[in-house]
Amino acid sequence: AGTATSFLRILTHPHTGIVLDVSATPFRVPAALKKYLQLRDGTCRFPGCNRAARHSDLDHTRDKQFGGATSATNLFHLCPANHNLKHFSAWTPTALPDGTLHWVSPAGKHYATDPATRISPHPQQTVPPDSNAPPTNPASPPVRDPWNSPCHFDDPHPQPF
Repeated sequence: AGTATSFLRILTHPHTGIVLDVSATPFRVPAALKKYLQLRDGTCRFPGCNRAARHSDLDHTRDKQFGGATSATNLFHLCPANHNLKHFSAWTPTALPDGTLHWVSPAGKHYATDPATRISPHPQQTVPPDSNAPPTNPASPPVRDPWNSPCHFDDPHPQPF
């Protein structure tokens, strides 16, 4: 799948195997976007995996069938084993615009994987902001995000891992 020039989505019934739907347009990741993602990711983006991106599959964080865009902020590399694990278990990733992936395991534990290289994507390769998202209130205090908060070694009450 990693070297395929296009994909044609065929939906089959899980028990009978009867074809239920065929996508009207083939799915294709542009060559320039593939190259960018390979440089950005470097390896499989599953926690602890170091298989080279060139030997991995491109996967949507939010599936295309559910409105996920074919863009740099929604695509990442997964080796075939971890690609299956993502789709057939409760591992769920969330992508940030800087290329960081936050994973939640079936046990509820959080893991983050950083891209090998942080390269700003071309504006055409990013997902536009959600127009239905609630507006942010600049008067409210910022929410302390454990993923992006600075580490303070002199904190008398440090957060556990």
